[in-house]
Amino acid sequence: MDPIGNCQRAVDGARAMIAGVRPDDMAKPTPCESWDVRGLVHHMIGVCQNFTGGLRGQAMSPGPAGGDLAGDDPAGAYGRAAEALMQEWRGPGALEKTLKMSFGDMPAPMAARIVVGDQTLHTWDLAKALGRPFTMDEDLAQATMQLIEQFATPEMRGPGKAFAMPVECPPDASLQDRLIALSGRKP
Repeated sequence: MDPIGNCQRAVDGARAMIAGVRPDDMAKPTPCESWDVRGLVHHMIGVCQNFTGGLRGQAMSPGPAGGDLAGDDPAGAYGRAAEALMQEWRGPGALEKTLKMSFGDMPAPMAARIVVGDQTLHTWDLAKALGRPFTMDEDLAQATMQLIEQFATPEMRGPGKAFAMPVECPPDASLQDRLIALSGRKP
């Protein structure tokens, strides 16, 4: 698995979806209960900025700063944040770094997995909110499924936490649908 290549594919997918957001879409609800489209895009930009800072040696916050990172040009704002993140990932020794997360230190390869999972799942959320089709890259979906299976403990699930409770999904459903259900969303 190529963590940097996976990050690039995840942010490319997000960038393409955000490029289609129109001003009248910004107040639409998303599968993320507390975020409308504007809030979701704000979060996605904030994640890119936060991990960029982490790769630069800055202490990372548990979430993006307040305000409105999407502004009047969400596609441009996301594109700039994603490009800065990928520039840091491509820097010498990026995968040997340790990022200072709010809960402790994290090796860069694990941080890359988190970015991939976050951006991939939230691109699906955005597509759902916009009523647009989105098929996850199979490798990214598999990597995200493994991440959630490994780290989404019962303590991390429920209202106000990183993940909602898993929802029912047939075992023969597609990988994408099983991942969406495992993350607490209805496929």
